[in-house]
Amino acid sequence: MSIAAVLNGMSRADAVRIGGMDRQTLRNWVHRFNTAGPDGLADQWAPGPASRLSHEQRAELAALVGEGPDRAVDGVVRWRRMT
Repeated sequence: MSIAAVLNGMSRADAVRIGGMDRQTLRNWVHRFNTAGPDGLADQWAPGPASRLSHEQRAELAALVGEGPDRAVDGVVRWRRMT
């Protein structure tokens, strides 16, 4: 709403009031909108760290978890994460 208000000529002070934000947030959004249009307003998340497991290791782990434990061999009825 705030960006639309600014685009329609409303002052930024009034736009932040109707949007419930501070001026810096609106300023950041306006810059993102001006750079990339509406798609620029979507959150851009960092990809995070690379996986430590190879594709083969992840597939093996998925199969192991999918099969579940064998009570006679593993001594448990379900897998639990150790902390």
